[in-house]
Amino acid sequence: MGAIFLSASVPLQGRAPFDRDCEPQMIQSAVSALATVALGRKAIVWGGHPAITPMLWASAQDLGVQYATAVRLFQTKLIPHEDFPEENKRFANVTYVEAVENDLAKSLLAMRTAMLESAEFDAAVFVGGMEGVNDEHALFSAMHPHAKCIPVGVTGGAARMLAVKLNYTIPPDFGPLDFMSLLYRELGISPIEQRQG
Repeated sequence: MGAIFLSASVPLQGRAPFDRDCEPQMIQSAVSALATVALGRKAIVWGGHPAITPMLWASAQDLGVQYATAVRLFQTKLIPHEDFPEENKRFANVTYVEAVENDLAKSLLAMRTAMLESAEFDAAVFVGGMEGVNDEHALFSAMHPHAKCIPVGVTGGAARMLAVKLNYTIPPDFGPLDFMSLLYRELGISPIEQRQG
């Protein structure tokens, strides 16, 4: 059973064009829906973000799922540890990838490559985001060409642009905000599937 890659962030103010149609509440709802659908059923792999990591931690707590087995978090060592969210300390399986030449772009590429080599992936979910969502989609598609890509466009930011680029729309039998039903179907997970605690 393959893992799910999550590429998500809340666009920062002043980061045009990503902040123009950003929907922070939608981003939170979509990430929470993914957590509800997948945690304890499929591994979620992502590169951490100060706004997203606490959401996944809270969802795991609510669902009674152990973070150590449910998620895999990757970070670059170029970013000082004190800049990471407090929730990082609660992960038993954070992978810190060595920085490359003290260069952010090279270090992020090394981290993303390690992250996407860490598992076989069935799908990737893209929520909100900025340049990193585009970079991660390009790399994910190259490394896992047969995996499904699900850009949740209504969250705005780079995910909306990616949905347009991929001509991805929420199927008409779902409401535009029915993230859980969408993700259950698109990820091939049953609502009655047991979670691994």
